[in-house]
Amino acid sequence: MNGFDLPYFHANFRTYIFTFSMHTVFVNDKSLHFIHTYLSGELEMAKNHLVISEANKNVEDVILLLENTDEPLEVFYISENPDVAWKTFVSNCTLIEASGGLVRHAKNEFLFIFRLGKWDLPKGKIEFDETPEEAAIREVEEECGIKELSIVQKLPPTFHTYWLRKRMLKKTHWFLMDTTSDSPLVPQLDEHITDVKWMTREELMKEVFFNTYSSMAELLRIFFSEEIKS
Repeated sequence: MNGFDLPYFHANFRTYIFTFSMHTVFVNDKSLHFIHTYLSGELEMAKNHLVISEANKNVEDVILLLENTDEPLEVFYISENPDVAWKTFVSNCTLIEASGGLVRHAKNEFLFIFRLGKWDLPKGKIEFDETPEEAAIREVEEECGIKELSIVQKLPPTFHTYWLRKRMLKKTHWFLMDTTSDSPLVPQLDEHITDVKWMTREELMKEVFFNTYSSMAELLRIFFSEEIKS
């Protein structure tokens, strides 16, 4: 599913809560979930997807599988100890941490950036002397030219890999932010951001979900599922 179907995600609210309660990482823009052999709720989620058992492939082989395929896979790696499997995954990467925000205007519009051909949320690397909250506000201010931000709540973190001479694992801390600012938006061109735009929920469901990263789409799905539920 490329777009965002409100009735579908409302009906599957519990499924998305489950997704963020387990270890999930995006490799080559494909999701990899670490699930338990004996948890029926997680096994139910894996139906109709590719399920790989630790008895058949080790974690390193699964990473290579995802890095070297163009198929739109969603993989569930099943083991008796998903925490150990996750730690093995992390040990195959160099971890860095970033922070960013989903900014909501008082007009009930949401702030998105357009970078390198895709819609995204503003985010960036946490500096050594910053908290994730401080970094998130700084990055949003720098990338969008906006002020008067206040953090409302913490959102689920996302994990994705990429190559920079070696395999990197980026953990991004996310925060919901509110603002009443109507100042002009200014994209940070030296960060390859060519557009910054306020969108209503209806607009972003039509535009963003068809052209964003899988990890971003998953974060937005869980956020709007929770918003519908409340």
